[in-house]
Amino acid sequence: MTALDLFAGAGGAALGLHRAGFAHIACIERNASAAATLRAAGFPAVEGDVRAVDVAAWRSRVDLLWASPPCQPGSTAGQRLGAADERDGWPATLAAVDACGPTWFLAENVLGWTYHSDLCAGSSASCPACHLGRIADELARRFPFTGSWRLDAADVGVPQRRRRVVLWGGPLPLDLAGPTPTHSHADAAGSLGRRPWVTMGDAIGDTLTRASCDRRACYPCDDEHGRACSEPWRMDAPAPTVTTMDEKGTRANAPAGWSFNGGPDRASDAAFLVAGIRRIDLGEGLRLQGFPDDWPLQGTVHDRYVQVGNAVPPALAEACGRLVAGAHRAWSALRASNLDHDALVGALRRHRLTVPPHLGAAP
Repeated sequence: MTALDLFAGAGGAALGLHRAGFAHIACIERNASAAATLRAAGFPAVEGDVRAVDVAAWRSRVDLLWASPPCQPGSTAGQRLGAADERDGWPATLAAVDACGPTWFLAENVLGWTYHSDLCAGSSASCPACHLGRIADELARRFPFTGSWRLDAADVGVPQRRRRVVLWGGPLPLDLAGPTPTHSHADAAGSLGRRPWVTMGDAIGDTLTRASCDRRACYPCDDEHGRACSEPWRMDAPAPTVTTMDEKGTRANAPAGWSFNGGPDRASDAAFLVAGIRRIDLGEGLRLQGFPDDWPLQGTVHDRYVQVGNAVPPALAEACGRLVAGAHRAWSALRASNLDHDALVGALRRHRLTVPPHLGAAP
């Protein structure tokens, strides 16, 4: 099975899809440092803007097109300008679908795209949710079956709460809930037949300690520094989201009165609460995202923090990719039997059938 990866970043989606059984035709990424990381990791990086790369050269060769367009136009951490933001990558994604004609489609992004803006009247071009709704409508014109999932990376074994929306499209209807969760909160895991969430302590408990303060900035564990070191229990839960802003560290500081302004919601905030540590380091960020320790990040320290913070957790992409892979094998068998596709689509819709999620389970 082949995959084309748009807005490929540091290769989190590429690694996950590779583990799910896909071979990459290309990974398109315009950031030079991220493209260098992809090449160093062994993926076929194409350095360039998605809008400028001729993906039509791969027409009829792409089984799965994966896209992770820039999150800023929809993120709650920004101005949320939707289609009015020049960084909006959804039109380029649709253009790539039209140009290469993939069998399957997956696109991952922040949940902020699903929230309407305060001034939205149901049709605002600057409303992220309205814009995403229009993109979903366009996908429905291109694929017999489409849908969306709201997923949390912690539910597939990533030691981090990272909530995302995934749009999908293809020739068969996928499970409405998406990939089957493999992990849950420890209190519910046993009754659900799942494993407990992987915790921050499981991932970086060997490095996130006061003993590491001889090599990085830490705050004293006293009453003058807010909640520093006061919540070690956070090591027993997944970390908050790893972000590009973890390079700057925790938002708890003297100018902010040691508050988090609505947080804590960064991984570095948790590091501060656990051990008074100002920021997680790059190796800890990689682990919390679920990358191998030796992932070959390239570029400056700033470049690498951006790559880690923007990355797709490989396990999340793998779970989605396995579900598509299972459905693709079923689709290939149906095509080989010369079944009437239009009749099949009609029957699936009438009976509201979907591809069983266990077809995408890891061996």
